[in-house]
Amino acid sequence: MKYYTLLITLLIGAGSAWAQQPLSLSDAIQIGLERNYDIQIEQKNVITSQNNNSWGEAGILPSVRLDVASQNNIRNQQSDNQFFGGQLFPGFELDDQRTYGLTPSLNINWTIFQGNKAIISKRRLEQLEAESMQNADVVIANTLQAIILAYYNAVLEKDRFEAYQTQLELSRDRFRYTDTKYQMGSAVTSDVLLEENNYLTDSTNLINQGLIYRNAVRTLNVLLVSEDINQDYEFTDELIFEVELYDFDELKKTMYSENVDMKKIYISQSILETQVRQNKADLYPTLSFNGGYNWNRNVSDLTNASYTGPNPEYQNPPEPLVSKTGTYFANFTLSFNLFNGGKVNRAIRNAVVAEDIGNLRIEKLETTLDRDLYQAYERYQVRRQLYGISNRSEEAARINYSISEEKFKGGTINSFDFRVVQNNYLTASVQKLQALYNLMDSKVELMRLSGGLIGNYGD
Repeated sequence: MKYYTLLITLLIGAGSAWAQQPLSLSDAIQIGLERNYDIQIEQKNVITSQNNNSWGEAGILPSVRLDVASQNNIRNQQSDNQFFGGQLFPGFELDDQRTYGLTPSLNINWTIFQGNKAIISKRRLEQLEAESMQNADVVIANTLQAIILAYYNAVLEKDRFEAYQTQLELSRDRFRYTDTKYQMGSAVTSDVLLEENNYLTDSTNLINQGLIYRNAVRTLNVLLVSEDINQDYEFTDELIFEVELYDFDELKKTMYSENVDMKKIYISQSILETQVRQNKADLYPTLSFNGGYNWNRNVSDLTNASYTGPNPEYQNPPEPLVSKTGTYFANFTLSFNLFNGGKVNRAIRNAVVAEDIGNLRIEKLETTLDRDLYQAYERYQVRRQLYGISNRSEEAARINYSISEEKFKGGTINSFDFRVVQNNYLTASVQKLQALYNLMDSKVELMRLSGGLIGNYGD
């Protein structure tokens, strides 16, 4: 008996092997949305699209450029016949002629008109930002669905563990009771062996359920990006049946306006339409402006130059020679693309084809979502009925178990019959839990399709 006492102690304590901390569904959702890697990535993509959504990126603003160039030269010149100093000499040599120059320039380039391409580009950048934000909503909706189902799945497996634990405790009590009767001579060996086998079978079931529960908790911890993947919880939200009456027509109407996948594909389609307009803008002429100011200061230093030639009277200038030049310019250019191999027209045709493909994808998504909604709605209605059946079955099995327990103690029924009643009660309890989880799964699926997850859980 000491062995069995130790076994039951270890099994009952298997569900609380780690330190538990309270965790509600709302807390799990908040933690998951803050830590989820995919959501963080999409948030970074949103920031990038927001940075790109500017008039400067669209090309409507001019570009201003400031350049500063310097020229430094040392010149050594030799010639047999060169005009120098206003006279023609048969030969001379000029060494160490130094020239210094500084040329700052300011240039402005501005595309004034290109078929409103800049305005169209700005609109496209706005759409890309909206698409990026909608991508984030899709990831958030998927994450919410995964967290909710993982949370309730962990609750389900914990409730199952407790049901198996109760079953084991009952088997333990019967085994002890039968063993005591055997010691007193009022029970036979076969009765003791039967109860021992039932006890060991229930022990095995509890061990396996403990593993299933711990894996369910680990799955939840992965979604919550928990530092300790084995962190156990005291779940404060339970699986509770809540009557929800849905109107299919209202669900379908809401789905077409609020479904995150539908909203995303509509934005993507608007981007394709804008791309057609952007390509058509290349058919128009381009008017551009280029203006600026150049200033040049040049110094020619011959003060230290060394001159050798037929004119010995040549004298170096006493000071460097300085020249300054300022140039203003403003020019307009009107460009017509007369022919470039049909690239513009091909780009327009390809953009139109891409738009047509986008329309087909919308129709395909609408058909798929219609099917999914019909299936989810019907599945929800069926699971409501199945839960009602399983609830009534569990209640009947519980009453039958109570009656049979009294009969067993009174010796009216044998151990075999009572074991069947006990297993039926356990099966009915587990089926009720599973039916309740299935009902919750269908409810979450309907909320995901109709776009209600973010509105109910994402704020």
